Amino acid sequence: MSKTSEKKVRTVQQNMLFNTVGSLIYYVCQWLISVIIVRVSGFGDAGLLSLAMSATAAPAIVGLFNVRSYQVSDMDGQYTDREYMRSRVYTNVLSVVACLLVVLYYGYSLDKAIIIMSFMGFKVVEGMADVYYGIDQKNERMDYAGISLTIRGIGSMVVFFAAFIIVGNVSLIMMSDTQPISDTMFVTVRLLISIVAMSLFSLAVVLFYDRRKVKRYVEETPIDKAVMRKQVKSLLITCFPLAVVAFLNNMSLTIPKLYLEQFFGEKVMGIYSSVASPTIVIQLAATTLFAPLIPPLTVEFNNGNKKNFLSGLKKFALLIGAITIAALIGSKLLAHWGLVLLFGTDIEPYVYLFIPVIIVSILIAINASMFSVCTLIRAIKSQYLIGGFGILAAVIGSLTIVKEYSMDGVVWALVATLLVQILIQFIIIYRKVKKM
Repeated sequence: MSKTSEKKVRTVQQNMLFNTVGSLIYYVCQWLISVIIVRVSGFGDAGLLSLAMSATAAPAIVGLFNVRSYQVSDMDGQYTDREYMRSRVYTNVLSVVACLLVVLYYGYSLDKAIIIMSFMGFKVVEGMADVYYGIDQKNERMDYAGISLTIRGIGSMVVFFAAFIIVGNVSLIMMSDTQPISDTMFVTVRLLISIVAMSLFSLAVVLFYDRRKVKRYVEETPIDKAVMRKQVKSLLITCFPLAVVAFLNNMSLTIPKLYLEQFFGEKVMGIYSSVASPTIVIQLAATTLFAPLIPPLTVEFNNGNKKNFLSGLKKFALLIGAITIAALIGSKLLAHWGLVLLFGTDIEPYVYLFIPVIIVSILIAINASMFSVCTLIRAIKSQYLIGGFGILAAVIGSLTIVKEYSMDGVVWALVATLLVQILIQFIIIYRKVKKM
């Protein structure tokens, strides 16, 4: 069968469905890892894993370089798929270096550094998958990405816990026959092997499924290495402001949580992360529903169809409103029961945080979606304001509110940071659309 005959497309609704279902399954499985660790090992171990997730979040953005938003809105083919794929090799290397710098800056102990850097390996694999998903999205075949996310999500969770349980049992046997090892070393080795096993499984899916699926869209013309290097360099220079702003945006959302761990320890970090973890589903429901709208919104903007462009944004705003209302009602009715069921009675004193954290998640979803809009309308350099003011708000909030009010302070620091960023984004979009 020829490549041309295989190039079928899905409707926007189908792409939204596949992307949303796959993403939700993937991130729910990632969330379940944290839930089960709390049940098996307690808030301390969950806090260490949560620290690794938080510490690698901003460096992972460096790996993504925010190329995805530019890639899927590159409707004129300014850069080829191969050039996007090659650029990811360089940015992934940068992400590992950035993570190492974060570890050195915060002066984490060796056991924490090992877990953080090993989890960074998992994020590198996610970065590899993302560039393939960009090709799927641009060709309106998000079903491939949805299937991949489902396989990687379920498989990674199963592999992680298989390794977690096996290493735990083997270690207990060894400890009964030899001198006991320290609790710190036991936790470190157990998490390290589990994360590596999960990363290897995820890598196998990316190499043997995702890479094969995108081959039908990638041109097989001979590569001129000099031209490739020139184009990749141009792409990275073009997306550099986006990468910087994305890094700053993500770092601004990470800083309050990192300071929480610094001020109050791993256990408090584990408690906050456990309460907040279910809200990722709400955040993802909003952002993944918006992702398939980027290509059609780009077309409307490029064609100067102001009415259709604004109509698309209004529909998303209504969707966000509906998700928010449903989430708040559901939380009021089920939050206490659900959190106690998942984490045990030790979580009861902190259930009150759930609704405020939901509001934070909704704001994160709006922030991420508006960031994509700013990118597709090519308001790139002006986004430095978003990242700069976000970092400033996060640092001030962390050193004052978080230090004083612990987990409550994290919520308020994040709300303040996100409101600042969203306000700037609305101003940027309004000024651009006004000129259409």
